[in-house]
Amino acid sequence: VSVPPASPRARAVMALTAAARGHFAALRAGDGPEEWAFLENAGGSQVQLGAGYPAAKTADATVASARRLVAAMASSVPQAGFAVLGASSTVLVNGLAAQWAQTLAPGDVLVLSSANHEANLGCWVRAAETAGATVAWWHPAGDNGEDTCPLEGLSTVLASHKTHVRLVAFPHVSNLLGGVVDVAAVCAAARAAGAATIVDGVALTPHRRLEAGGGAASWGADWYVWSCYKVYGPHCAVLFGLSTAWDALKVAGGKPANHFFIVDSGYGVAAAGAHGAQPWYPHEPGGPNHEACAGLCGTRDYLRQLVADATGAGPSSPTFEDSLTGDCELVSAAFKYMVEMEAPLVELLAAYLCAAHDEGKLRLLGPRTTEGRVPTFSFVPLTGVSCSDTVAALHSAKVACRNGHMYAHRLCSRLGVEHSEGVVRISALHYNTVTEAQRCVDVLKAVLQ
Repeated sequence: VSVPPASPRARAVMALTAAARGHFAALRAGDGPEEWAFLENAGGSQVQLGAGYPAAKTADATVASARRLVAAMASSVPQAGFAVLGASSTVLVNGLAAQWAQTLAPGDVLVLSSANHEANLGCWVRAAETAGATVAWWHPAGDNGEDTCPLEGLSTVLASHKTHVRLVAFPHVSNLLGGVVDVAAVCAAARAAGAATIVDGVALTPHRRLEAGGGAASWGADWYVWSCYKVYGPHCAVLFGLSTAWDALKVAGGKPANHFFIVDSGYGVAAAGAHGAQPWYPHEPGGPNHEACAGLCGTRDYLRQLVADATGAGPSSPTFEDSLTGDCELVSAAFKYMVEMEAPLVELLAAYLCAAHDEGKLRLLGPRTTEGRVPTFSFVPLTGVSCSDTVAALHSAKVACRNGHMYAHRLCSRLGVEHSEGVVRISALHYNTVTEAQRCVDVLKAVLQ
């Protein structure tokens, strides 16, 4: 059969089609009979999960690999629960609070730490208001929030509400105060009172190995949330929950915001078979961000390189098998080195800021110690210089930082910090050098005369 020659316009369209295909990795191989014709745009213009063809299987493997890493980051024994992926910690906690709101009733009490980032506050306040439940506030101790989540204060709150407390929401580290909370002790006190716990670990996770799962070292938190973009990864977040907590929420009537045929088919660990052993599925409306999952796999590569650099990447350098066990061992090894790398930064910054506080040059919030804290420091200048002017001086010296309430709006109110200027926050990580920290200190010494 003879094929009439294509018109100039048809040839131009064909060329444009070929150029467009070059921008999509799955289509670059060509359109011959030996190649896959991707006719699934209604499912996604690139690749769908669970579709069975090779490109989809590759995407499945990438997402599964990311899930395995975040499970390992949650705990050295993560089998006691499962993780839900989402756009941000704020989104994930709001989703959890919406489920909880369905289970609350007048007389129920939610204990909320005012040291929380708003991500772990506002949604719980709204849940209580919707259900007619009560919010009991738990405040830091000390004029400057020296003790972020005092156990004595929690005991008082719990005792005053007796058996009506349903949930305690608190931070592992306040993103302003920097002190590390004894999560295990708080969770034990809450559990003894019959309450569940939700811990905001965003400000702790970049600095320490987590133990939010099972095993002897477990902190016992029912839910633990963190942001991956603050832990050397892409802009997404993780909500890890114990299996017992997810199932108790289901039994109480808390349904996730997903399609009815997904929710009604059963959810939670006990019904995992309904979703191919994917108990997180009903809690991720729309599914996980595939690109973010690929980025999370890059976080694993970084952790491996960090350990290799620390041990001298030779024959004796540790290797980590491509498995959940291997990832757990990798995360533990990497964070051991990170803690060691951060120690001199904490020492240097704390030494100056504590001394400047004692001299009346600034008001340092949080614990004035190097023990039991991460290298996150917030202060208000007291020498007539504003927070914004202080930050401008630091920027002039190419020290990246900022000022504001940092979404700890209620904490600032509690501590008498003005919201628009807020605080100056200096937050270091294992990749910072002592030279950089000293440059910051030198600028502050010059500005806060």
